[in-house]
Amino acid sequence: MLIDRLYRDLARNIRFFERALALEKEAYGLTYVSSRAVAEAAVCPRAAAFRAAEEEVEVFARALRDRVRYAAMLGIVEGSYVDALTKRAARGDRQSAEALLRIGRDLGPGDISAILPRLREEFEAARRAAGKVVVTAARGAVREAAAYVKYAEVYPYAGMGHRYGNYVFYAVAGVGVDHVYLFRLARSREAGKRLALAEGDVAAAAFKKENIKLHIYVPGEAIYSFFEKASDPTPKYKALIEGECRPGRACASCRYREVCECVGDIPRRRHAGS
Repeated sequence: MLIDRLYRDLARNIRFFERALALEKEAYGLTYVSSRAVAEAAVCPRAAAFRAAEEEVEVFARALRDRVRYAAMLGIVEGSYVDALTKRAARGDRQSAEALLRIGRDLGPGDISAILPRLREEFEAARRAAGKVVVTAARGAVREAAAYVKYAEVYPYAGMGHRYGNYVFYAVAGVGVDHVYLFRLARSREAGKRLALAEGDVAAAAFKKENIKLHIYVPGEAIYSFFEKASDPTPKYKALIEGECRPGRACASCRYREVCECVGDIPRRRHAGS
């Protein structure tokens, strides 16, 4: 579908999603926050709030792409109709953009259960297509993506939001029978586990699962496995929304240290890879 292609080249099509987000806020008053920003609230709510604002367009773009795509996969709408709406919305047609925002917005985890086998097949196909990926040769986000494709457990991977007030906390995870699954690259076992569990709490709430399964890949060491009960994520939601500064050792390496100083407005950047 066209919206999928637009999302895959997000940097080039960022204006389309910025306009769609502005319309979403006007019509529904919602703010979109990633599970990774929620995890960062465990370290410093202020830094988490900065990150949430910085990456909101990207998070919303994923959420919009997912729900429209799932609706088409479920047969709720025709792909050709979605493409026609997307083309008109990209040309500035407000009614088409509003119609696009309505597609799939009420879908919940139970609704998408029918397409989970197809989503699993997509991951398996991505793994086969990746072939002999050399994870250690990559760096940064590319390295994380390569490790994910090569080492993550096979699941149907899906995105889902957890509504809290006027916020949508969005998570992407593998969906199991009674658990969500996350694979994360980390520098240390315990730090990776702590942040991934916080993300997992968001995913578990979004997909209505009781447990979290984690694989934490520490390059040069091992892939560590954990299976934990999910916790209520709302205290971290509240901390992020309040955005209080929590000075500590992390401040020295915080990417927002030059604009933070525990005062000032949260900066909004056009796009940030996360």
